[in-house]
Amino acid sequence: MVELKDDTLVIADDNSVLAIAGVMGGLDASTQINTTEILLESAFFEPVSIAGKARNYGLHTESSLRFERGVDFGITETAMDRATQLIVEICGGQASDVSSCIDVSTLPELPVINITQDKIQKILGFELDSEWITKKFQSLGFEISEKTNNSWSVIPPSFRFDIRMPADLIEELARLYGYDKLPVQKLLLDANINVVAEAQTDKYDIMQSLVARGYQEVITYSFVSEKYHDLINADANKIVLSNPISAELSTMRSSLWAGLLQTVESNQRRGHIDARFFEIGLCFDGVEANKQSNKLAGIITGNRFDAQWSGDVTPVDFFDIKADLESLLEFTGAKFTFEAGEHPALQKGQTAAITLDGEQVGWIGALSPNIVKELSLSKCYLFEIGLSAVTTGKIAKYEAFSQYQQAQRDIALVLDASIPVSELMDAITALQQPNFVSISLFDLYAGENIESGKKSVAFNLTYQSLEATLSDEEVNSKVNEVLALMNDKFSAIQR
Repeated sequence: MVELKDDTLVIADDNSVLAIAGVMGGLDASTQINTTEILLESAFFEPVSIAGKARNYGLHTESSLRFERGVDFGITETAMDRATQLIVEICGGQASDVSSCIDVSTLPELPVINITQDKIQKILGFELDSEWITKKFQSLGFEISEKTNNSWSVIPPSFRFDIRMPADLIEELARLYGYDKLPVQKLLLDANINVVAEAQTDKYDIMQSLVARGYQEVITYSFVSEKYHDLINADANKIVLSNPISAELSTMRSSLWAGLLQTVESNQRRGHIDARFFEIGLCFDGVEANKQSNKLAGIITGNRFDAQWSGDVTPVDFFDIKADLESLLEFTGAKFTFEAGEHPALQKGQTAAITLDGEQVGWIGALSPNIVKELSLSKCYLFEIGLSAVTTGKIAKYEAFSQYQQAQRDIALVLDASIPVSELMDAITALQQPNFVSISLFDLYAGENIESGKKSVAFNLTYQSLEATLSDEEVNSKVNEVLALMNDKFSAIQR
């Protein structure tokens, strides 16, 4: 028992529905052990009227498969006569007259395909005899509605659903001529090399960068289930397909994370716990072209390294995937920043928005515990970023190496715990001190001997000159300048 939908085509009498057209007959129209009279129906249904109807009702029938792909509307009477003949021969009985209802105007219009000798020669690489071509078209049952010395207007028979364009006709000619007889021609290649901007990073290089860090590329469907769409971001614009392949593939993806999570889920069900996957693909936030964009996304889960006899295994964490992404972003030469934020699919406190020139271009973080529980996954970490932000960078600038020794200083500061470390590092870099090379964070501490609400951060500062070895006085002067800035701007005191 199924509940019929408004757009379903049915076959019915005055009392009830007898069948879902082109899909399956109902119980009232079925043949029983005591059946003595049979009414045969032979009909043609357009594929568009039948497509998806069986799936909508959870049915999978031979009838629906045939009608969805198209059947020959020219043999309905022949099929009726043959079925009647078999029933009478095998079961006995007497056949009545056939009652026909045919509306030619509603039948599909057979396409007229125009093809020329030049087109055939261009595709096959040699010239076929015009008379031979005409004979072969006729032998295949094609109607030639118009013909000149070098062109044909061809109408395929109603049972040839695969003939719809000139290339289909040329394929038939090549098959009849013999693929083994086609002459071998040297390829004429365009030797022009496309111009690529120096600042442009090739997608292949991006993929190789991730592969080198242990990732595997996956390619998933552009459509996902509504469940996965809503898990990632229920507020995202949802584009639902009117005729999906299945209920699990009913919504166009707005994020690559849905496919990556399904891939991890599938692997973990089969015992593959450690995984690093990435995907590059189109995501949709509307039906307009400007609402579709290419994105790059990755996911890691499991242990950092394979189990070894020499030590315990260590699970991956936020900083593993952040290091992977930062390694990739170095290709661009652009200044990306990570700022604490909130995303519905990510865990609070382990989520960062990725920004470029003040514009948000992506997200990175730990998968929300609610989603981890919902999908029965182990801890996962993900990133997603617009592909254009990664492929468009800045032209690299080259500087001479210094032959003089580096001077390094470590400083430890105590400051308010709410101040991001990135703000401190940006402020020090913005000083633009002469001979300043780099700054790196090597310690972060909060706890015993540190006032509540405060934290201790420790930086390594590196200085180096291209002209001479820096003296202790010069380096100490620069460090004092940094300490003064930290105190004035962030009320940070040296520890």
